[in-house]
Amino acid sequence: MTPSRPPQPALDWALEAAGLPAETAIELMPGGRGGQLWLLQGSEHVPDAVLKLAAPTSAGGDERLIHREAVILQALAPLAMPVPKVLAADASGAQAGTPALLMKRAPGALLSGPDALREAIPAMAQALILCQRHTHNLVAGRRWMPWQPASGFRVPSWSTREALWNRAIRVVKGFQAPRCDAFIHRDPHPANMLFEDGAVSAVLDWPHAGRGPAGFDGARMAMNLCCLLGMDAATSFRGTFEAALGHRQDPLLEVYAACEFLPDPALAASAGTLGIELSGSQARGRLENFLADAMRRMSSRRLP
Repeated sequence: MTPSRPPQPALDWALEAAGLPAETAIELMPGGRGGQLWLLQGSEHVPDAVLKLAAPTSAGGDERLIHREAVILQALAPLAMPVPKVLAADASGAQAGTPALLMKRAPGALLSGPDALREAIPAMAQALILCQRHTHNLVAGRRWMPWQPASGFRVPSWSTREALWNRAIRVVKGFQAPRCDAFIHRDPHPANMLFEDGAVSAVLDWPHAGRGPAGFDGARMAMNLCCLLGMDAATSFRGTFEAALGHRQDPLLEVYAACEFLPDPALAASAGTLGIELSGSQARGRLENFLADAMRRMSSRRLP
């Protein structure tokens, strides 16, 4: 469980870097499995700041992600994109006691509830397209590869559709890996987007970004929407995304995205952040529906 206040050395470093007094109000913010976030409330003359620390290694944290995100955000800063502005970074933790990233608070708020998510699908698609276009030639971050090697993909123990997963794993192993021909966020999710006046005001959480397959962000966002809301949401997103791209998505990217979620799509925490009740069985069933749809659209391609 994330403490309500950050460790004192990290807080002292952040307050000094932000120009805020010791009595600044501090609020715990929703964070992902790899990071912990606190809001440092500013004043009339000093903007609110957000302090990000890596989650403990025992909870899935990785201190290297703080350094990676700082580098990515600094590379994105000149591109006029809706991303947080870095105020200070202590990648080694020499001053803060642990690797730390301090950002200006981005405008907007998270969505809440299934209806709000469905209404925002066109805005999400447009935001990802905008990011991809603005960063087309950017070289920064990590080169894309599956989060686990294809040789490690196994039929999940909870599945009753063994043939579906076996065929998908054969496809991932049999086809040549997609070309890394774009700059991608790598982990787009509705919980990584803030909204204001019906538009995406900020895209958050960039430590995994880098050169990757054009369209992979669209595939992963479609998968996340499917798990959160159902296949109709994924189909709606894909249609908007493809219309903006001007061509159809390669379903192979969706097969990769689904297989990366093995052995289990752990989405309960992020769903709760968005005001959605999601059971493990719901997420698993929807993931399999998403995979089955992608494999159906792969049927015109033959394994080499």
